[in-house]
Amino acid sequence: MTKEAVITRHTTPADSTEVTAHILSPEDIPYVWEEVEPMLAMVSEHTEGELLTEDFMTPLEEGHMQLWVAIENKNIIAAMVTQVVTYPQKRVLRIIALGGEGFKKIKEFTPMVESFAIRLECSSLELWGRKGWKKLLPDWKSSYIVYTKDIKMRMQ
Repeated sequence: MTKEAVITRHTTPADSTEVTAHILSPEDIPYVWEEVEPMLAMVSEHTEGELLTEDFMTPLEEGHMQLWVAIENKNIIAAMVTQVVTYPQKRVLRIIALGGEGFKKIKEFTPMVESFAIRLECSSLELWGRKGWKKLLPDWKSSYIVYTKDIKMRMQ
């Protein structure tokens, strides 16, 4: 990174390699985009085509989404995009994309993400993901399954 972009910082326990988490300010997004874009692109392989990686840039720069990075040995090892979603009865912080490596280390930053959500008056976190996430998130509730059916062919 060519510019210090830290707003919030949290460090993993001392008995492991130091990994720090940072939430970036919107004006700092361009400074790290080249590094995080491939990590976020990995997520697209497991979606129904709702968002492409380039779809994140404008909402991130305008502050409608948040970019988080995990850094180990001065290298970004993971990137995450979140967004506040306001439902009629509650606000949640949705994790839209999470890509990179070291997920077991990154899990240590959950309290930091929760604190951020609470500051924004969100009553819960939300993540749409594959079944494999349940192993990494044992204290999360699997609320429902999203079923999809592609009907693009009928649109022509």
